[in-house]
Amino acid sequence: MTFQQKLSIVTALAALIGLVMVTRAPVAAASPHRAKPRAGASVATYLAVIAVALMLVGVVSRTLIRHAVQIAPLVLALALSLRRSVWGVVAAVPLFAFWLLVMGGIWLFLLGIARVFPGTFSPTEIVLTLIIGAASMAGLAVAYGQRASTAIATQVGTVIVFAILQFGAMWLSVQPFVARR
Repeated sequence: MTFQQKLSIVTALAALIGLVMVTRAPVAAASPHRAKPRAGASVATYLAVIAVALMLVGVVSRTLIRHAVQIAPLVLALALSLRRSVWGVVAAVPLFAFWLLVMGGIWLFLLGIARVFPGTFSPTEIVLTLIIGAASMAGLAVAYGQRASTAIATQVGTVIVFAILQFGAMWLSVQPFVARR
């Protein structure tokens, strides 16, 4: 199976997780355009932790440009979250799921269970995968507790758009004109 096929599967699963989370229950919030301040701040925190950890992986592995491209959707969702927009929470869900699945694939490889995302990982990179995975799980938990009061169709569209953005960023980051810089 090619990297692009694996990436497509991870993206589809991340989108599915996001869709399940945003369509899980009726919505009840005070304002249709604002996230709860505490929940929004927590989502922003976890998005920032993942982005910083990925940039550190870029520094350690000498693939900084590749990782800068990969975090673009995280930065966009982070900007929305910092504005306390409910869109930040909705946009973050597929990103948290995506990075948790990618880290899970790396852990399966490191444990010798499956060659989902094989590679050579330094001890620092392994620690960073644990941080990214933990932040992804915590972010999903916080987002699960946050309910958006906007139309379900709009939330579904946001989840799909951000899943596709993350797929595109990952795909672009491994292209020769980016990967070799």
